[in-house]
Amino acid sequence: MLPPDLLIPMAVFAIVALSGAMIVATNRRGRRTLDARLKQIRTDGVALPEPEVRPNPLAELLGKVGGLSVLGGPSPKLRQTLARAGYSQRGVAELFFGIKITMLVVGVTAAILVLLQFQVSMAMGVLIVVAGAAGATMIPNFILSQKVKKRTGEIRNALPNAIDLLEVCVSAGMGVDQAWNATAEEMREASQALADEMALVNLEMLLGARRPEALKNMANRSGADDLASLSSIISQADRFGTSMADALRTFAETMRETRSQRAEESAEKMAIKLLLPMVIFIFPVVLIVSAGPAALKMIEMFSK
Repeated sequence: MLPPDLLIPMAVFAIVALSGAMIVATNRRGRRTLDARLKQIRTDGVALPEPEVRPNPLAELLGKVGGLSVLGGPSPKLRQTLARAGYSQRGVAELFFGIKITMLVVGVTAAILVLLQFQVSMAMGVLIVVAGAAGATMIPNFILSQKVKKRTGEIRNALPNAIDLLEVCVSAGMGVDQAWNATAEEMREASQALADEMALVNLEMLLGARRPEALKNMANRSGADDLASLSSIISQADRFGTSMADALRTFAETMRETRSQRAEESAEKMAIKLLLPMVIFIFPVVLIVSAGPAALKMIEMFSK
């Protein structure tokens, strides 16, 4: 029987370890595919035998658990969010639900262990259990939102360079499709996320989709507004027969100006964001250090 004082630290350790194991299990499959594709690129396009990928028992178990809870299938919004985070594999939605269910069980267990250490009322105990369950189930959503934000920011930052390269290829006489494929391959080392999205556009067009539709799907998958604007520009250039190189050059300059404006806006917001921590944490400390000795002297003087 474990001492009561060790139950809470062990519960916290179990939650952290389980969360890390779930994140590793989710990322490992995509990382293996990425390593295989990078290895193929570094060998000058020579096709190599694909390594044998062993299924992850933990991921399979979580996928089965999540599949039981989504009998009607996951919502399109969840699939879109997972795709924007870079998880477009089959069964990833069921795996996500399996992680949430596991975190729910862990949160309830941790809350019960906490209740065993303290004597609280029934209403407070129910509140603690509900809070633990809700907090644990929100952890996967928070991690997923951070991944979406990171991937969208990576695509947005790498897009001006990709457009510049695309404009150079088009100006050199290459076709739009050929220039698109060349840009996707060159951008793979700089931004894997953007290169994957561009490769998916090429794949959709090979399967019969029109270029405006494929570009629109790319904008919806990535969540970057700049890609939607790029889709409109390329579609209008194809429809009206205008110069593709001039349109791309103008759009790249506009994007760089927009990025500079976003940086200036973030810098202006920093002063307001720092105001609250300064008032709560820094100003009281400075006041105590500067006026504290004088206040003590005055209290001592008036007490006499």
